[in-house]
Amino acid sequence: MNSRGLLLLLTLVILASLAGGALAAQDDNRAAVVVDYGNGQTAARCVAFAEPEISGYEALSRSGLVVESEIQAGGTAVCRIDGVGCAADDCFCACRGGDECRYWSYWQQRDGAWQYATAGAAQVRVSHGAVEGWTWGLGSVTQALPPPDASFDAICQGAAVSAVAAASPVVDWVSYAPFVVVLVLLGGLALLVVRRRRAAGRGT
Repeated sequence: MNSRGLLLLLTLVILASLAGGALAAQDDNRAAVVVDYGNGQTAARCVAFAEPEISGYEALSRSGLVVESEIQAGGTAVCRIDGVGCAADDCFCACRGGDECRYWSYWQQRDGAWQYATAGAAQVRVSHGAVEGWTWGLGSVTQALPPPDASFDAICQGAAVSAVAAASPVVDWVSYAPFVVVLVLLGGLALLVVRRRRAAGRGT
């Protein structure tokens, strides 16, 4: 095989490898999101994401439900989901005075049981197979009611997958470093071949 043929073959191999890597980076991960509107109605969504992890807030935001939020000193507060809750400019409008405080409580499923989240959704990391929950109602740890029973398999197997407003897939450029090195070498080889041919042409 001559230099041109070798160069073409190596280029095709590298392009095929890069294409395979791009396909592998598609939305392979899934998380289930369950929302209890506090009025007898619920919603469940299966969210796809390409990153190894996303935040709990991102999982909700990508579910396709209409989410209104407010950025606060302690993180991002969810104010409304599909019109249920408070406006973003008055996120805790149902917590004025009295003993009752109604807001969107955040839940995570552990070993099949709902647990009241101890950290804000923007700080929580969600990976493949996670089940996330949100409930509008009394929000304290002792008063809040968990979302209805649900499982990842029941929500995500055979269901339509949401990837709304998903961030651009995170590309692990480090994994492509060997291909970059080979491409540089191929460029040097091509330049060397051209120079040799020019030198040979001058010698004839």
